[in-house]
Amino acid sequence: MGTVIKTYWPDYYKNFRCKADKCLHTCCAGWVVGIDEESLSRFEKDPEINKKISDACFIMGDDGRCPFLRDDNLCEMILKHGEDYLCDICREHPRFYNSFDDHIEAGIGLVCEEACRLVLEWDKPFELIASDGSQMALPGYVAAVFDDSKSLTENLSEISGGRRAGSKIRAEIFNGMEVMEPKWSGHLLRVAANPVTEEEADKVIRDKERALTNFAAYLLYRYKGAGRFAAEAVYLLADLFVRGLCLTEGARMFSGEVEYSDINIDDALETFG
Repeated sequence: MGTVIKTYWPDYYKNFRCKADKCLHTCCAGWVVGIDEESLSRFEKDPEINKKISDACFIMGDDGRCPFLRDDNLCEMILKHGEDYLCDICREHPRFYNSFDDHIEAGIGLVCEEACRLVLEWDKPFELIASDGSQMALPGYVAAVFDDSKSLTENLSEISGGRRAGSKIRAEIFNGMEVMEPKWSGHLLRVAANPVTEEEADKVIRDKERALTNFAAYLLYRYKGAGRFAAEAVYLLADLFVRGLCLTEGARMFSGEVEYSDINIDDALETFG
């Protein structure tokens, strides 16, 4: 009998529930939804579903909406067949998985507004727990940002090796990447045109310390200790907050623009490596 590979989740995951029609930023629009082979085989036997598929993807409407997304923002496929009938990407979103030799580390991506709210507002310890209740020790690069003997600004300085781009340069770097939502570019341009001082950003980091610590921990966990990247992302959220964008919306837009573009996340990790 083979060794069972455990999957660990941050403790907050158990509280995650999709908002469905209450979501302001539906995940059922604006994306290319690729269908896994097993689901595609099942869908091809259903004429009503199969006619809405081309090249193993759902045929999105002119407005970018999934053909099964109703006007009330509920999923027609779930209502008719149940959630288990969905293809993998629809059933799993916004979850992510990182595989290692002896375990899997999973989580929920911040491109989902409910996941974003849950992660930033989490006020309990960051713990990694498997379905059987066993716990995994936090990787050192994640634990570092929770060192309460120091301020978050000090912890960010440590994980970034003391490096920190100016707000104008930082905003220009991210705006130079592929932009999916024009509003994101507008927020970045406001920072670039009216740079935020380190003193202004550090005040936000102090005032919003727990939320921004959680944001940094999420990035460190997901990207295996990319300290400079995590620190610059926190500084960017603080800059955007000073220029009028709330933290949760800033984190959601950052995730959608940077994390959910393979080109952008590779570019960001290399730039801030």
